Amino acid sequence: MNASSVSASSASNNGPLLQMLIGASVISSSAVFVRWVGIGPGASAFWRMALAAVILLVLLGQPWRPGRLRAWRPQPRVLALVMLGAVFLAFDLWMWHRSIVYVGVGLSTLLANFQVFVLAGAGALFLGERAGWKLWVGLSLGLVGLALLLAPGWEHMDSRFRLGVAFGLAAALAYGGFLLAFRAAQARRGGTPNEALQWWLCLGCVLVLGLTVPLGGEDMWPHTAHDWLILTAYAAIAQVLGWLVIGRAMPLLPAGIVGLCLLLQPLLAYVWDVLIFHKQLGGLELLGIALSLAGIFLGLARGDQPLFARKTG
Repeated sequence: MNASSVSASSASNNGPLLQMLIGASVISSSAVFVRWVGIGPGASAFWRMALAAVILLVLLGQPWRPGRLRAWRPQPRVLALVMLGAVFLAFDLWMWHRSIVYVGVGLSTLLANFQVFVLAGAGALFLGERAGWKLWVGLSLGLVGLALLLAPGWEHMDSRFRLGVAFGLAAALAYGGFLLAFRAAQARRGGTPNEALQWWLCLGCVLVLGLTVPLGGEDMWPHTAHDWLILTAYAAIAQVLGWLVIGRAMPLLPAGIVGLCLLLQPLLAYVWDVLIFHKQLGGLELLGIALSLAGIFLGLARGDQPLFARKTG
């Protein structure tokens, strides 16, 4: 193989990883929008998905073009996987948004991203992915780092804060389930466009949240132009842009690597928490962030299996 072929192959292989990192960076802004908007946490989750569905349909679906929407109908098995992912994602958002309100942008996002352990475990147990020592050491460092981020002042936190932690951890389980289901749908989508799967995902979440949010006594409707603007930006940036990029890269990466890349989301969320909401970080919290970054590095640097192998099963 000549030098130009090696260079082209390297660029092709690095593409999915770069897309995954960009997507994770984009969705790191999600919790900021939730804090900015003036409606309840469940209602903001509903409008995130509802407005994203409209944006996807109008801008990418182009329903006025003959036969366009016919191509957006996935096979029944693929649609079932997407709807399963939608149920998981709806409950993830319902719990995570409450965690954001109760414990803040950075910590809530970090807790929800314990999904990295769900993905790595499922990848090793059910998807036949070999978990090399670098991945397990990386995950261990991430776990210790997350523990250090939780530790300072825990005994002095009120019941609302602790409930927020519980919501964040529960969201992690739902988030992991969503990623696994949607990744399986991606691997089987055939000729169905990625944006079509995103649209069905949004629609499924809207149906679930539309039934569950009113049960919590929340007012579903935004009351100000500011809220509509924030919710539209939330949908367009976090759901449409971020997840279209991630959705294209996800089928090309092993489940553990997907989770480790997405760990950038809570780390960057802490940056926004400090810069925008003036979050104060102590020495133990900074150490926790550093250990989490080391875990990501080890997970991405491991070389014991094909990093960019496409999953087709």
